[in-house]
Amino acid sequence: DHNPHLAAMLESIDDGVGLIMEKLKELELAKNTILIFSSDNGGETNVTSNAPLRGGKSQLYEGGIRVPLIMRWPNKIPAGKISSQPTVNVDFYPTLLETVDIQPDPAQKLDGVSMLSTWRNPNAMPKRDAIYWHYPLEKPHFLGGRSGGAIRSGSWKLIEFFDTDKVELFNLSVDGSEKDNVSEKQPEVTKRLHNQLIGWRK
Repeated sequence: DHNPHLAAMLESIDDGVGLIMEKLKELELAKNTILIFSSDNGGETNVTSNAPLRGGKSQLYEGGIRVPLIMRWPNKIPAGKISSQPTVNVDFYPTLLETVDIQPDPAQKLDGVSMLSTWRNPNAMPKRDAIYWHYPLEKPHFLGGRSGGAIRSGSWKLIEFFDTDKVELFNLSVDGSEKDNVSEKQPEVTKRLHNQLIGWRK
């Protein structure tokens, strides 16, 4: 409400998206173009609130890694629908390959999975075991982030802090704000996810 610089940046983004859409219409490409609007991290807590999510930019809590994702593909994906299925930006590559019916190079190991079925049906679950994050830092980030990694499998999310070797476990289905660390109450889940995160990192 009181940050004219941020407001100006948001207005500029809005104007830019509008210019892109106008050009696509002018070129008669709007109905045959996939438009994706997303971000690389959550909001910076010095200038915005990510409530009810915990944390912000530079942190592995949901406020730092959950971002906007808005897509437009007329007559191919339903308009005005919301999906709660988790995805990550590395999913764009295999998804876009599938949309144009191109097989990925078998020599490449893909980090993401195709989300095309979820794009078409917002309730369709992606075929994957987990989503991973790796954020090593030499020193704490000035916005509060710490060196660490994370894994999300279903509703479970584990964060490993490299500076202390501590882990935190959250059940996002009942604790989206990540207030209740249940790592000690759920030792088997904690061990399984921690080992899975270490294995993925290796």
